[in-house]
Amino acid sequence: MAIPRDKIIVVTGASSGIGKELRVLLGAHGNTVVNISRHPDPGDALSYSADVGDRERVNEVFKEIGSRFGRIDILFCNAGYGLSGSVELIPDTEIEKITDVNFLGAVWCTRAALPYVPRGGRIIFTGSVSGIIPMPYRTMYNATKAALIEFAMSMSLELKPLGISSSVMLVAAVETDFAARRTKFRTDDARYAEAVSACDSFIDDKGGKNATGKLTAQRAAEKIARRAGRRRAPLRSLIATPLYYLAYPIALLCPSLVIRIVAKVFMGKA
Repeated sequence: MAIPRDKIIVVTGASSGIGKELRVLLGAHGNTVVNISRHPDPGDALSYSADVGDRERVNEVFKEIGSRFGRIDILFCNAGYGLSGSVELIPDTEIEKITDVNFLGAVWCTRAALPYVPRGGRIIFTGSVSGIIPMPYRTMYNATKAALIEFAMSMSLELKPLGISSSVMLVAAVETDFAARRTKFRTDDARYAEAVSACDSFIDDKGGKNATGKLTAQRAAEKIARRAGRRRAPLRSLIATPLYYLAYPIALLCPSLVIRIVAKVFMGKA
């Protein structure tokens, strides 16, 4: 599986984590890699400032990119962030925000890029195993990733007649500060306080850089890039260590069992 070469590639959220490593790796293989992020590198001619949840700004940026390079061979919709807390008590604005960024941001970028994507082009979404394996008090994050999986798979049908592929990468635990940087909403409400606190502590202790069986961001980016370079792009692909390849089919085939296991791990309940 060769890493793509000599392509015009756009990566959203390429200022940190997996996106940053993708940008470096793909650039080292002779690609022109454009970064779209809220905090682009100052003075970098290939970086554009945009919040992917801002539809008007996204359209402006992709028009500039399309005019400048004439085409977009690969779009990596990678931008996103984490959120934890009880759905009942998370502020409405925060639920709207994570939906705008994690899900609608990918929709806006896809729509804005498509006029410039030629036959043979690819759109690749950074999904998460959280879109398949539920977790309490990360419900809105999980829901946006589940929506992204279905969007990517359904778009593969719409884009097939155009000769464009749509893929989603189900990323598991990666050694970044993604989990630590998530937006947290703890509460004093007696119905939720103890459980939310316990789940937050578990994520803080076992997530991101502290995750068990984790990949480095560099290794995750390499796996994603190599799948992007396949002759036939995968529809859905797991980016994980071997442990997850065992858990993945169980999550798909036995959701009730997974619910019980997750409840035991995160909430101390069978």
